[in-house]
Amino acid sequence: MYADIQKGRPGCRPVDAAPMAKLMKVWARYFPEETELQVPADDPRARLVGDLVKVLELEERAKLLPRVEDDGVVFFLPIDFQQLKNLCGGTNLLDALRENPKEALLCMGVAVHLVKCSGNGLQLSDVDKVNIRLYNHTETIIALKNLKAAYIKKLVTVRGTVVKVSTVKPLVLALEFKCMKCATVIRRVFSDGKFSPPVSCIIQGCKGRTFTPLRSTAKLIDFQKIRIQELSSAENREEGRVPRTIECELIEDLVDCCIPGEVVTVAGIVKVLNNHMDVGGGKSKSRNQGLYYLYLEAISVRNSKAHVVSENSDASSTDILATGSFSFETFTDKDLKFITEYNSEHGADVFRQILHSFCPSIYGHELVKAGITLALFGAVQKHSMDQNKVPIRGDIHVIIVGRSRTRQEPITKSCSICFPTGNICMREYNHKCWSNSCCG
Repeated sequence: MYADIQKGRPGCRPVDAAPMAKLMKVWARYFPEETELQVPADDPRARLVGDLVKVLELEERAKLLPRVEDDGVVFFLPIDFQQLKNLCGGTNLLDALRENPKEALLCMGVAVHLVKCSGNGLQLSDVDKVNIRLYNHTETIIALKNLKAAYIKKLVTVRGTVVKVSTVKPLVLALEFKCMKCATVIRRVFSDGKFSPPVSCIIQGCKGRTFTPLRSTAKLIDFQKIRIQELSSAENREEGRVPRTIECELIEDLVDCCIPGEVVTVAGIVKVLNNHMDVGGGKSKSRNQGLYYLYLEAISVRNSKAHVVSENSDASSTDILATGSFSFETFTDKDLKFITEYNSEHGADVFRQILHSFCPSIYGHELVKAGITLALFGAVQKHSMDQNKVPIRGDIHVIIVGRSRTRQEPITKSCSICFPTGNICMREYNHKCWSNSCCG
């Protein structure tokens, strides 16, 4: 544990009194489950915060702190792991990220919080919390098939296609309850969103067990779930196996950062959830109490295809670094130059050239390729919600029905790769023992 490493450091001293006073003002915002009013000065987390504050103030303050953004609700700082590795090499942050990544990132958030408020004329109360969005952590990249119990509470990075996105919902982090017998107010913090009301009154002599929630005191944040599916690459492909999926939980500034069909890279902490929480009552509730499934608490979400395009353009913003979102409605100068040269070279034969460029590994099948090519450039017409009803292109869905010899799978995969958002679903079945069908 990094706490043992911290205690064993030569010359390790408690945090100074002045920084400790500022630390106490924001500590409860990052560690709300702790009931102690005072944090010990020799606490390894407090010591880590002190070391990070010194590093941020002396070296990278001018470069790093301006990237702290406010989305209107919470502050967040997107930071490259390689930059963080060079910045904090003299501290125990890297050891803490390996042993207890959640506490390490919270300590980093506390340090950024203190330094940002000290240099910009802000009060500590002006900033509620700073979330650290760590990305480009190549050392923790892992395939979904290798994600096992050994990685619980560890920091990992996975890549996959978003196949499901839930609606944004409010998540209760803390709530106060009023005892119906003595009117004592008890504050409860719900770790990982698990609702746990008090079972007895904390006042000595009071035997009250009935409590009323004070809904106006609830602390709420935005919450969303996404499901990502492993990528079907040629080297890792397993014949006859359903692609693996994993649930990811997004909170606060990460919600609505991706849509189904996008290829994303998610850095997060592996957690477990008891199966009985997702099933109904009765006998089935008591059968699976020893079974758990893994999910990810996301730290950062980046659109992989958007990131590749954004690197070739001049556009750079903190939003791209935080969530990897990128607008494909604007073309770069390189794209416009290619379109102009391509049109002048081929003229009226543009459609034929595009048709032959689509999935060149499959010979023939021009009608199938022509249908998919036309579908890529057109779709069901939709209208925006404004008064003018401006027509916009709708979502594109392509289905191929036929016998297996028409090579639907590679053609449909090429269709999925052409667009920044795309997913492929292959389904085969026999019909009267002589026909089969594939759809993508």
